[in-house]
Amino acid sequence: MDRNDILLLQALQQDSSRSLAELAELAGVSPSSCHRRIKALESSGVITGYAAQIDAPKLGLKLQAFVEITLTSQSREAMDRFEDAVRDMDEVLDCHLMSGNADYLLRVAAADLEQYDRIHRDCLARLPGVSAMRSAFAIRRIKRWKGYPVRG
Repeated sequence: MDRNDILLLQALQQDSSRSLAELAELAGVSPSSCHRRIKALESSGVITGYAAQIDAPKLGLKLQAFVEITLTSQSREAMDRFEDAVRDMDEVLDCHLMSGNADYLLRVAAADLEQYDRIHRDCLARLPGVSAMRSAFAIRRIKRWKGYPVRG
């Protein structure tokens, strides 16, 4: 990646709805070169997709929970069963395999504690191989993710 690719990645992370002409101008390349560079970044897997950033509270999802999950076994089969089940749950926004005390860290959004209780009972408690769950609730967001730092 050269300087122009880095500029394109930074610009796309800030606002992926920008026109090709605007992106080309920001990177100091022609629109056709800009298009080729973006397609190359997509083909190489550096750019994995495009999405709108959503304000969850404006959708009524005012509660963010972080749930630590410990499994009864760390065998490949147990972890695969758990991960397959989590992938199918729309209520789980993120799931990370962790080092440390917990095996996984999940992020869940809910309208309120009552809805989180339903998610906990009807979804999380039914995940295979779980021996312990610990939930923590976000009080307020301090910083919102705006993209990865891209440097040359």
